[in-house]
Amino acid sequence: MSLLQKKTPTVTVDFRLPANFRAPQGGEHETVVSVKVVNSKSPINVKDWRHSSIFDVGWKFSFPHHYSDVGVKYQINVQMFHDQQPLLVELDYFVIVNKAPHRQTLHLSPIGFLYVEVQEPRAIAEHEAVTISLHDADNPNAELASATHDEQTATSFYMEYDPDSVVAGKRYTLSGIENRYHQSILVTPWYVELAPVSRNLRARLSHWISQRLEKPLRLFTDANGKIR
Repeated sequence: MSLLQKKTPTVTVDFRLPANFRAPQGGEHETVVSVKVVNSKSPINVKDWRHSSIFDVGWKFSFPHHYSDVGVKYQINVQMFHDQQPLLVELDYFVIVNKAPHRQTLHLSPIGFLYVEVQEPRAIAEHEAVTISLHDADNPNAELASATHDEQTATSFYMEYDPDSVVAGKRYTLSGIENRYHQSILVTPWYVELAPVSRNLRARLSHWISQRLEKPLRLFTDANGKIR
């Protein structure tokens, strides 16, 4: 019998960032990663990780995989903060693991950069290129950015946009059109908020909500105080 303990299989995620992204210098830094199993109705927490630094290049992150002979869907949330301000667009990342060890690459989207996933890569002629548009979810004409793929492949890439033109709390979406036949193509993410709420504002909102919940409920009825 071996005296060596059997090691728990792991899942390793390679987080990638745009080549021209530079992390802010100085101030307070923090990176937070949360991993949950989302197969069941109630998510199961797997790992919460905090580190007092931020990254402007890719880095590796691992977590344990306690399951065998079953496919597991993990939801990964990652955020980097500089002086309490979020640096990444708030997105859910999903990793499906059928067998561990497992390794996968995830492309993070800093503010001003959105990682766009287009159709499956394939050879494409210039006259069959696709146009990708980032716009207001309620108004397709309110466009933030667009890109036309006229190279040999139409695949995934980082789309840059102006963060100053983004409205906080508003949802934006991506759409793709095949230029020759004007057919829609699949592009993700479908909906995204490009201006995440800062920690300070989130804390103030939570405090305000908790104060409102502590107050007794008032029912507004007629002058005689009768409830109808």
